[in-house]
Amino acid sequence: MNKDKLHKLAQNPMFIAGIYNYCDRWCERCAFTARCMNFAMEQEEGVATKSSTNPEAFWKRFEASLVMTKELLEDLAREGNVQFDPAEIEALEQQGKQRHLDAEEHPLTKAAFDYDEMADAWFQSGQDALRGKEEEILAQAKLGVDTVNEEIASLTDVVEIIRWYQSQIYVKLMRALDADAELEAANELPKDSDGSAKVALIAMDRSIAAWMRVKEFFPEQADSILTMLVHLDRLRRGTEKEFPNARNFVRPGFDSENATDTSSPQPP
Repeated sequence: MNKDKLHKLAQNPMFIAGIYNYCDRWCERCAFTARCMNFAMEQEEGVATKSSTNPEAFWKRFEASLVMTKELLEDLAREGNVQFDPAEIEALEQQGKQRHLDAEEHPLTKAAFDYDEMADAWFQSGQDALRGKEEEILAQAKLGVDTVNEEIASLTDVVEIIRWYQSQIYVKLMRALDADAELEAANELPKDSDGSAKVALIAMDRSIAAWMRVKEFFPEQADSILTMLVHLDRLRRGTEKEFPNARNFVRPGFDSENATDTSSPQPP
């Protein structure tokens, strides 16, 4: 999408400003897609929403978005006859790169990255168990067990929830820790870092609930699942300590008065 189309979309009053900054990117299960400019942009470009939690894909789109934003700002500056100091711009870019590097080395993002790998390893090693559970459910279906359909739906749902959020926790924490703390402190607006941290916390909450449900399906895997739960709980407590105001952040649309957070499901 070029900057002219972006500018035109931004003028549409039906969009909730900034709603896409603090969602879980699960567009398929979101009731606010019609009011989300980012969703409209992705539909325009034919971007598959399921790729949105992939960290590499996320940062590529984020970089492209920054380039387009820079072009728009340059256009506005020319219209207003505003001059930028190249040296100052270079210094700001260097500061941004350093913040990004620092965020990558932060204990929270490292723990989130570790969790992503732990979840992958669990599903890889548990493929036989998952297939065994599927065969067990199919056998019950042949016997006419009434709860089979509900059990299949429940297991499918909790696995989808875990898989959807496992990489997103890292992505959202990176964004929260990559924020310009001095700039945030200088204005009176709610902190973007708190909003991003809140989305990460919600992802952790839902992942923990989903893992608890998985433990019910696979009691023989209790030890490995408990290891995952302990890791996630420590990460959650660490995030709440690093961002003490994150839980109180009001996300546009989702946390507005009388709004219901329908950005994604809770585990059954």
